[in-house]
Amino acid sequence: MSERGKKAMTRLAVASTVCGAALLIFMLGALILRYWTVETELDRMLTESLTVHTAEASEGAGYLIHYAETVLNNAHLLIREYPRRPENGWVRPLVNGFDLVDDRMDLSYLDEDGISSALWAKKDPELLRRVLAGESVVSQLLPASMGGEDYVAVLHPVDWDGAVVGVLAAKMNVGTLLRQGTNSSFFHSVDSVIAGEDGSVVFGGVSSSKGANLVDMCVKNGITAQETAALTAAYQKAETGSYYYDTPEGRFYVAWGQVGYHGWRVVQFSQTPSVQIERSSKLQTMILLGSLVVCAGLAALAWRLRNGLAAEKLRYNALAQFKDTLLFEYDCASDSLEFTTNALDTLALEGTCLEQVTAEGHIHSVFHLDDVENIRHVLRLASSLLPEQIEHDRIRLKKRDGEYSWYRSQYKAMFSSDGRVTRVIGTLTDINAQIDREQELRQQAQQDALTGLYNRAGVKLINARLEQMPRGVLFMLDLDDFKAVNDNYGHATGDKLLCAVARTLEETFRSDDIVARVGGDEFVAFLAGSDNEHVARQKAQELLDRVKNIRKIKK
Repeated sequence: MSERGKKAMTRLAVASTVCGAALLIFMLGALILRYWTVETELDRMLTESLTVHTAEASEGAGYLIHYAETVLNNAHLLIREYPRRPENGWVRPLVNGFDLVDDRMDLSYLDEDGISSALWAKKDPELLRRVLAGESVVSQLLPASMGGEDYVAVLHPVDWDGAVVGVLAAKMNVGTLLRQGTNSSFFHSVDSVIAGEDGSVVFGGVSSSKGANLVDMCVKNGITAQETAALTAAYQKAETGSYYYDTPEGRFYVAWGQVGYHGWRVVQFSQTPSVQIERSSKLQTMILLGSLVVCAGLAALAWRLRNGLAAEKLRYNALAQFKDTLLFEYDCASDSLEFTTNALDTLALEGTCLEQVTAEGHIHSVFHLDDVENIRHVLRLASSLLPEQIEHDRIRLKKRDGEYSWYRSQYKAMFSSDGRVTRVIGTLTDINAQIDREQELRQQAQQDALTGLYNRAGVKLINARLEQMPRGVLFMLDLDDFKAVNDNYGHATGDKLLCAVARTLEETFRSDDIVARVGGDEFVAFLAGSDNEHVARQKAQELLDRVKNIRKIKK
């Protein structure tokens, strides 16, 4: 071969090597980017799920304390309507009636002798001083006697002739506060504690956690000094937030939300599911493929892409193994709805993908006929969802045995780079047993004889609804100066006014909402499924307008 030919062969070999190396670098970069994207998306889903459930738990704990304050205030107002000095003989039976409304708290009445001998008064003299000064208070954590569970006391003084003669008390076990929410189904187990603003644990669902510090607990799990500083900064910066860190045993996730009393926060933490993509094995495979790129670059690229997709599918299929939760994804462009594979074991499906979901005249038998239009409406309005908006709904799906079962749906939108909604992802959780319980409570609930609404037993229905769908708006209403109506126009006119208000509430709220009369002129209404402030304000204004019409008619 001539010198010229050798140089040409050398240039060709160099060019082939450079092209092979460039292709290898491109493949490696694409795979690393893909792997990072999948890891980031999965971490986002897990963190968001834990954060949402923690926020629900903390809001539920704060609401329970606030609800206890409201119950005690209502009981006090009822006591003050009697023109005689509060005494155990007639006050305690009245308080016992209130105690039947909610089994999450114990209500009691203490007269002057009972106050001085109360356990909370002995444990916290400052608490006693504030109550005797006429102040309604929520206690710090109080130790129980005889080895019971620690508790929180809500105290409301009862006065007569300007002096405190008794105390209305609501006692709630701290464990009950920690159970005001549902755990994320993406985790095998979730541990919960109540901590202060400085991270000190006030009460822990984990053994030996009381009196410890969140950072100390994380140190036991292998957190580094740098991550400790970051976690501390995040916790002190925001009353609601989340953080995760890696340890040899796996990735740990921490989320917290404010309770609204004494600076308390509910803190939940858990470890990621055990299925992990091993970065070391991926790098070894890439190095092996690198030796084949020069002679088979395209084949190696196709193989790695297929392997990456399989690894991604494995991660998401691992989440689909939770039997109580089904995952779904709706593609807006193709109008197709795809379920995870575990749906085939539960629902009456021939395949995991349904086509033309919102098309008119195209009905899939897995959906109950009464829910088809609602499903179409929700999916067609997906483009109006906000990035951080999580919506809830309830639908009926046909199971493999031919029976329909109720499912709670939680979903949110996924956006493209230009801000358009491209997909809707969510979960389906079987709540048929909870629906049966709600129906049983409905049957047990007694109607208010005057208005036909639910009586105080309607509060239990609201609690049951919150267990199914922990989002909603609660309206608490009372009629100002209603006593003046009875005094000036007679009780018959007052009864007509109460009935008119009851009809107005039924016309304002949906048939599926819960409306109850819980006192003489006191009503509650619960709008389930959304905590949107705009919707709540709109509904309140609509109710006010309707009530004004009642006043105009009376005139």
